[in-house]
Order: sequence, then structure tokens, then C-alpha cells
Amino acid sequence: MTVGVQRVRGLAAAGLVVALGVVAACQPSAPPGFTGTQPAGTGAPGASVAAPNGSDLVAGTPVVTTEGGVVTVVGLSAGKSPDFELPAGSAQMIVTPCASNQVIPFVTLYDTNDNKLGIVVEPTYTLTKLTGGSYYLDVAANPACTWQIVISPG
Repeated sequence: MTVGVQRVRGLAAAGLVVALGVVAACQPSAPPGFTGTQPAGTGAPGASVAAPNGSDLVAGTPVVTTEGGVVTVVGLSAGKSPDFELPAGSAQMIVTPCASNQVIPFVTLYDTNDNKLGIVVEPTYTLTKLTGGSYYLDVAANPACTWQIVISPG
């Protein structure tokens, strides 16, 4: 009987180690010089999402609009956004969860040289030490997920 209890304890400990590894893997990552933080006291926005130009969204083809320096990226399912411009400095990123289930998609920010600058899995995130220039997002989401990301410089 003691062997069975020890085996169950060992399996439980192994499960905990795997779970902690998964949580650590979901943390934002970035090369030296770029940083980002989740602002304190943030919650997931619950707004509905529609294509900014009033057209229907096409799965895997996000739409980017820029107005007054604020970049809005809207999509259905997973996809890579077209390039957009951001100034040097910092920016606030707000990720609206999937309209169908309120799950936040995984968002990866790249510069146009394909350098991964960070993985965002939070509803709000502050990007700091941006060098300025062209960027794009790669969003991982389930096939029925309609999402929106708003990036406000400053």
C-alpha cells in the first residue's frame, strides 16, 4: 500500500512541475532592450468586435486601421496582420477577448525583420523601449474567435 501512495504522490508532483512549466512558457518574452509589463488592476474588456471598415472579417486575414496614431487590428481566427507603424517609445496594447468565449488570444509582436519582440497573453500590456518603425502581429486563436487589438502610443 505504501508503494501505491508514493507513486500517486510522485505523479502529483510531476503534474505540478509540468503545470508550472506551462505557465512559465506563457509568460511574455523579448530580446534585450525591449520590455513590457501588465499594468496593475487591469481586467479584460468585453466589447464586441467588428471589422473597422464595416465589411465581414475573413478568417486568417486581420484588418489594420490607423487613426490619430492609434493602431487597431481586428481578425477572425488565427492570422498575421499587415505591417503597421509605431513611433519609438512606449505604447499601450489592449486585447479584446474572443467574442464567443471571452478567451484572450496569444499575440506575438514582431518587427518587420521578423524579430520576436514579445508574446502577450494579457488583456492589457504596456510595450516599452520600442525602437519605432514597422511592426506586425501574429495572433493565435481558435477558428471561431473574433478578436481586436488596439495599440495606443505614448
